[in-house]
Amino acid sequence: MTSENNIRTLVVDDSDFFAEMTADTLTQQHDIDSVAANSADEALDRLDAEGFDCVVSDYEMPEMDGLELLESIRETNSSIPFILLTGRGDEETASAAIKAGVADYLLKLEVVEDKQYGRLANRIENVVSQERTRRKFESLVADSPDGIVHLTTDGTILSVNPSMADWLDDDPDTLIGQTLDDVMDSEAATQRVEAGRNAVESGTATRTEDAVGGRHYQNQFIPVDSHREIDTFQLVSRDITERVERQHELERQNERLEEFASVVSHDLRNPLNVAQGAVDLLTEPADSEEAELVAKIDRSLDRMGCIIEDVLALARQGRTVNDPQETELSTLASTAWTWIEAEQSSMSVESSAELAADSGRVQDLLANLFRNAIEHNDGEVEIEVGLLESGEGFYIADDGTGVDGDADDVFEMGYSSTQDGTGFGLAIVEQVAEAHGWEVSLTDSDSGGACFEVTSVELHD
Repeated sequence: MTSENNIRTLVVDDSDFFAEMTADTLTQQHDIDSVAANSADEALDRLDAEGFDCVVSDYEMPEMDGLELLESIRETNSSIPFILLTGRGDEETASAAIKAGVADYLLKLEVVEDKQYGRLANRIENVVSQERTRRKFESLVADSPDGIVHLTTDGTILSVNPSMADWLDDDPDTLIGQTLDDVMDSEAATQRVEAGRNAVESGTATRTEDAVGGRHYQNQFIPVDSHREIDTFQLVSRDITERVERQHELERQNERLEEFASVVSHDLRNPLNVAQGAVDLLTEPADSEEAELVAKIDRSLDRMGCIIEDVLALARQGRTVNDPQETELSTLASTAWTWIEAEQSSMSVESSAELAADSGRVQDLLANLFRNAIEHNDGEVEIEVGLLESGEGFYIADDGTGVDGDADDVFEMGYSSTQDGTGFGLAIVEQVAEAHGWEVSLTDSDSGGACFEVTSVELHD
């Protein structure tokens, strides 16, 4: 085999003149490095000693004809492309050539008398390209950590890669010819074969997930176009057990965290409500000092109430979004804006698109960012929501003075640049983003204010 950019061809013909002329023409006029051999025996010797990408052989030769030469070559080289030049244009010869496994065949007189060497060169380039592509694919399949098996629509195994053979605890050669339900859980095998049959009937690749022997798998079923008399498909299985177990553990942790936060907030609210009620029942303070003390107690109680609400929100917002729904960004932003007390500020949607999300939680994300812009700036603030130019997400920008501190620190739980802030608002924003598989970052807006960019978002027009 030669380099990827060169093709080396062996031309075999018992006519010295034709063999040399064909090889020279392919080399000089079509940049195909070609060598002539004047007999089948010489061709076999050259193939043993040198590397070639393709063999072009005459059919009618003494001692060994072209198809017999191909049979001999296949004993040691099962895949090198073989193009047959024949003087016969009858169906019997064509049928015998196809059955023997030739990559292509041409009428010799058309090549010689009509000087169609360009046509021959094109055929050589095509079959060599196909063979190189096949080898690359087989290499990828063989080295893939995913289990890959080629099946008929009745479940018969035609080929299997090492990873799948390891999962089935058998030798690849032994598995060929058996049915899938012979070598794995019959219920799962039946479901996989049925999914593959549906993929073949629809002509579209499909995906499923299942569990076999305590392991979880993501399966892809790909219809295969081939010259076989029966329909076939390729099954690609990926072991996702660790991912599923992590997700289940995360869900359990989130449930425990929410339960803990609910219990704590309940236990805190009772004494908090008692204290708030006592403050409300206090008579009018006798002097300004007492009035200031009552006001301080009232503000502290309000702040404790905000912290309790934020702790609950933080516990709930981190849960992974398992069932996102398509919704319009502009609708989410408009709804979130109605939750904000912002008489002196405004919000506009510069551009919008649909995205798959948990609407309630994304509205919480937007509301927290709107509130953050208003609380960290004095006076009127203009807030803008739009799509990033990269197409990877959306932004929330304001024309304020920007956010004090390091861009990474602002998402830390408890971080706040204002005395009245709880430090949970931007932490909640990050939790909501991560629950969707998104990322959120802080940068400067075009007007010098703050700009929060939410990326890794799949947007739809």
